[in-house]
Amino acid sequence: MILLSPTDSQIRQVLRGFLQAVLPSTVEVVLGQDNLVPEPVSTDFVVMTRMGSGRLTTSVDAYADVAYEASISGDVMTVTEVLLGEVLVGATVFGTGVTTGTVITSAITGAGGTGTYGVTPTQNVAASVLASGTASAMMETEVLYQCDVHGPNSNDNAELIATLFRDLWGTEEFWRVAEAAGITTGLITPLHADDPKQVPFVNAEDQWEYRWVVEAHIQANQTALNIPQEFADVLAVTLSEVDATFPP
Repeated sequence: MILLSPTDSQIRQVLRGFLQAVLPSTVEVVLGQDNLVPEPVSTDFVVMTRMGSGRLTTSVDAYADVAYEASISGDVMTVTEVLLGEVLVGATVFGTGVTTGTVITSAITGAGGTGTYGVTPTQNVAASVLASGTASAMMETEVLYQCDVHGPNSNDNAELIATLFRDLWGTEEFWRVAEAAGITTGLITPLHADDPKQVPFVNAEDQWEYRWVVEAHIQANQTALNIPQEFADVLAVTLSEVDATFPP
């Protein structure tokens, strides 16, 4: 199972935490593009909407080889010895007689080492050396969120956001929010915020409201995890006569 980390949900969680730290406690911060949802009751509020993303660098790849002695009976794999690396849930299982696409679905008594693990699909494999090598691809991404700042104090609130978003304090606040949420520190950081712009807003009652727009540019080092990767454990070397194999 290939996973993405950090996810968009985690990115907006950190952004929302930053906005809540910057703005007065009476300002509500909500996610945009929700259907059949009225405006917040608060006089001043902020709506966050993801507008796009773009690659900043070429992907950085990493590899992890995993090998262990194990057998499979039905939907349970029993690991008796770990030879290399760590047995992880979500990893693909490779080996002689193993069904293509077999995945570790759960840790029953194992915790990365010896023990039992749930696998799918069901099958029977005699004790042998199996493998669960993985690769990962990290792409530094620029994520754009539009912050619609509503209310009579929207101009001041927008200026607060734009000022502190491009400040050391803002970076440290992103890290504090991420750490409190259990997200690896440094994966989500602020890049810069555009100057606030007033874009008048017409509400459901056909009335004008104050709205200032701040475009927040965030760097998210997003990584695709658990990419199945096989590794060679035996190298067979043969000699060939060059002139015979590649005649002039």
